[in-house]
Amino acid sequence: MSSAPLTADADAPVRPTWVRWRIVLILMGFTALNHFHRQSLPAVVHEIMRDTALSETEMGWIFSALLSGYVFFMVPGGRLADLRGGWLALVITGFGTAALVAATASCGAGLLAAATFSSFVAVRFLFGAFTGPLFPAAGRILVAWVPFRSQAWANGLVLGATTVGITLAPVAFGTLSDEIGWRPACVIMGAVTALLAAVWFWYGCDRPGEHPGTNDAERALVSPSETHTTPRGGDFIEWLKNRDLVLLTCNYAAVGYYEYMLFYWINHYFVKVHGCSEDKSRVLTSIVTAAMLFAMPLGGLLSDRLVRAWGYRAGRTVVPVIGMLASAGLLVAATRAENLTQAVVLFFLAHAAISLCEAPTWVAGLEIGGEHCATAASIVNTGGNLGGLAAPVVTAYVARAFGWNAGFLVASGVCVVGVLLWSGIRLKRPETESAGSR
Repeated sequence: MSSAPLTADADAPVRPTWVRWRIVLILMGFTALNHFHRQSLPAVVHEIMRDTALSETEMGWIFSALLSGYVFFMVPGGRLADLRGGWLALVITGFGTAALVAATASCGAGLLAAATFSSFVAVRFLFGAFTGPLFPAAGRILVAWVPFRSQAWANGLVLGATTVGITLAPVAFGTLSDEIGWRPACVIMGAVTALLAAVWFWYGCDRPGEHPGTNDAERALVSPSETHTTPRGGDFIEWLKNRDLVLLTCNYAAVGYYEYMLFYWINHYFVKVHGCSEDKSRVLTSIVTAAMLFAMPLGGLLSDRLVRAWGYRAGRTVVPVIGMLASAGLLVAATRAENLTQAVVLFFLAHAAISLCEAPTWVAGLEIGGEHCATAASIVNTGGNLGGLAAPVVTAYVARAFGWNAGFLVASGVCVVGVLLWSGIRLKRPETESAGSR
């Protein structure tokens, strides 16, 4: 008796499920909301000062408290993600930041009325501290969930989502505050963050093999060797001396200097140098900042494709090197632009060029770290934020002595130094080399 013929469906390969991209989408929500919260108080700073009698100087300290907590707890946050897993680290950062966003509403009110300034500083510092694990944990999860060939692209998407939060905060939070007041608005945004954290608690996990929604085809996309295990920890101190990691951290400090210089001073530059009104300069600043939205994912996509075409070291290196060189040159051209339109276009392109560097640099830190990938990423990110902390002060001092164009040109020089640092970074392809061809 002859056997029945196989159907076309029986011969068809099983398509991988898409759980990994839902994980990426949740991570994008985390980073977008986090940067939304960072920009929410600046969006309503005048209302807060009116209601609480805080001075501009005091508000400056409150803003700095967040970044101080963030930088101070960045490396401990990365270690938490490495030792206990990215899922737990994101649960802690999600619910922790949700509670602190909501708690901002109580600062200077009720029992805290007599301690307005100190309560704001404490709440924002703790918000920054709970934010520390976010990006290292997200990076570790992406290493486990996304095939090697697409990791820079995925990291670019998660990093690029921060721009959505930065762009929406002034309008969305400002409008919500106008309608119901800034204190209730904080409570609502805290609840939104808690809801996202609950979604992650329910749906997220550290590895594809732990998720009930993945099929064999999706789990096969990431080999066991690509999913970093819990660090053994015995070689941690020696590993911190890694020369490539040190140089990459210094390079990312140069990127941070350039970006923070534009974040803090481009609005003022349009007013002082080009004579724009305050309203017009805000619009132009938003246009320049929007370059990050597409450039961060694009930098990751280009890096992944160049790794496949040119090999690992060249593919990871060429995008940040060209991006930093281009941003340095474009910034020089922008400061010499003859009219406002030319200046805006050149600043936009300069911001896009520096943003191309983000994903390749970030994923290089993850790959250098191996099983300590989240800690390595946290060290690199700490360097970027320390460079960012220096930018507003150095730019202001140079501008006071030599003019605003000179203040901006310092960032071009910093970028050139960053490019030179890349020449000393000897990236070695991770043990997942065979996975890159799949």
